Amino acid sequence: MLNKSQSISARLSAEDYAYLMSIDRNGAVTQSEKIRELIAMARESVGVESYVRAYLASGETMLPVKAKYTDEPQRSLLVEALLELITEGTAAIQVCATLDPMAPALEQKALPAIEAFIEKILLVALDSEPRLANADTAEKIQQRVKNLIER
Repeated sequence: MLNKSQSISARLSAEDYAYLMSIDRNGAVTQSEKIRELIAMARESVGVESYVRAYLASGETMLPVKAKYTDEPQRSLLVEALLELITEGTAAIQVCATLDPMAPALEQKALPAIEAFIEKILLVALDSEPRLANADTAEKIQQRVKNLIER
């Protein structure tokens, strides 16, 4: 087991060296710092702390549901917003679950998905004929938003 830093030596092609030296992250200047940043980038891209990876995984999990919905004769803005909120929300939860405290980070990571969902709800509430599968749903949402605004 390694208990301290280890020196390594590597021969790089001119192209690989140029790429290594182009890494501009966290103030990396020296070759050693740039290699450490390269390793950190690689770890992020395969770990659960990568939002992109978590989003792809949650999106893949939702594929059967989205495929079934695509085959349905009626489209619903609300259903589409919900499916996207679940996909993005699951990814945000996965990325933030190990953080302490989790709530502030999760709030920030999920905020774009929450805002997009709220925008869709407002579209349903403000549109006279929103694209929903059930007209009763539109009436309920419109009434609920109206009640909230009147408070």
